[in-house]
Amino acid sequence: MAYHLSVFLVNEPGKLEGITRVLCERGLNIRAVSMASAGEMGVVRVLVNDPDAGLAALKEARFTATKRRILVALIEDRPGALHELLVTLSRARVNVEDCYGFVMEEGKRAAIVFEVEKFPEAETALAGTSVTLVADAEIYRL
Repeated sequence: MAYHLSVFLVNEPGKLEGITRVLCERGLNIRAVSMASAGEMGVVRVLVNDPDAGLAALKEARFTATKRRILVALIEDRPGALHELLVTLSRARVNVEDCYGFVMEEGKRAAIVFEVEKFPEAETALAGTSVTLVADAEIYRL
């Protein structure tokens, strides 16, 4: 199973920098990041090369952090590719709880990181489609 970290924080100057400092000081590589805020509070999702070490470092630094299971799908970098992935999951009655992505090769492929409530069903639904699920060991090297 692969994981990313969810870090909850007060939305104020220096908090995001604090997360990256802790991870940097431990020699952890941030592979992807997303942030959402809701007024005074925010949540940062961080995909690092070693989520167990990242979680330990953040907790030691007194951040409120959790480790969340993820799937990473490679899709074509073209209009409609993400929609097609989501249609497939929707038809399989799989709810996407969190999602962010990044282009790996412009015009070729993008990586979509997502949390779902039903992992086996998501994997089954995507099998046989143009979507490639990234092996857990490969996720941390994207």
